[in-house]
Amino acid sequence: MKLRQRFRKLMTASYSSASYEVRQVAEWIEGQAALRAILASAASMEPDLDADAFHNSFSHRRGHLTWPSRTEDGRATLVWALMKRHAAADTSGNGEELSMHYAYGVGFGQGGPTVMWQMFAEQVIQPLIDYLDERVGDQSSVLFVMERYVHIVEWFDRDRLHAAFEADTPNGEEVYNLNLQRFLFQDGGYVTHAKTRSASGEADLVGEIDTDDPLICEGKLFDNRGKSYLARGVHQVVKYAHDYNQNVAYLVVFNMTDKLLQFPTDGPDGAWPPYVQLAGVRVYFLGVRAFPGPTASKAGKATAVTITRDDLTNPDLAGAEVVAGWSDR
Repeated sequence: MKLRQRFRKLMTASYSSASYEVRQVAEWIEGQAALRAILASAASMEPDLDADAFHNSFSHRRGHLTWPSRTEDGRATLVWALMKRHAAADTSGNGEELSMHYAYGVGFGQGGPTVMWQMFAEQVIQPLIDYLDERVGDQSSVLFVMERYVHIVEWFDRDRLHAAFEADTPNGEEVYNLNLQRFLFQDGGYVTHAKTRSASGEADLVGEIDTDDPLICEGKLFDNRGKSYLARGVHQVVKYAHDYNQNVAYLVVFNMTDKLLQFPTDGPDGAWPPYVQLAGVRVYFLGVRAFPGPTASKAGKATAVTITRDDLTNPDLAGAEVVAGWSDR
């Protein structure tokens, strides 16, 4: 909602104040961790785009707007580059000149400067606003449900699930995955399918596979199998994401030890949950403290296990073959 409100101010701005309004929106976006993360992910989808060439092209467009990008991610990346350039120009006192450059490139001959500016805002900036608004909504709703699941297991269901796990340890991971599957349906309305067949094998949980936006989710235990087993989970969800043409996946890690897990992240400092970007897929890590140890007041200082990006892309020999060749972002 705040994103839309700020865009309305920009859209209705006069030609003389256009660069100022662009700077206000750009600075606000820069201050939002979720939006920065989305834009960073978008930039990785078409890394070879030439933002300078796109900027220069407005000198000769004269109302004929074409996009050099192939994807919505690429288009968002190009627009964001223009907005940052425009904001910098406003700061340096050259904002009105750049407003003319963009406005004439899109709205030449369609009216006065303000009309041409508003055409630019509608045709060029609005696609970025739509892109961010859609992705914030989609990712936030899933992550909200996932966060609720973590809290419910840790606060209410941990002992019960662990007892079921101990009663059938060979199939213990299935205990947790079935619980997660039930919760995603009951709380979020995500219809998930256990062991769904795909070109890469059987995903533990793939939701909404009959829609254009399936939910890719895998549950993995962190136990005596160590970090290499988590690396296998990362490998699996990235492969499933590729199979279903998705660029977001979720790895729910049920921590069966009394240690704290610290995950790597490519996101802003302090943003939850952590994630890494691998092979064009953003993998979110959701750690669940599933071991029913003593309460925090009785446990003393907890030992932390730091899981690095290298652990997930170049694990020890026991799991190295699973993710071989994944060292590049």
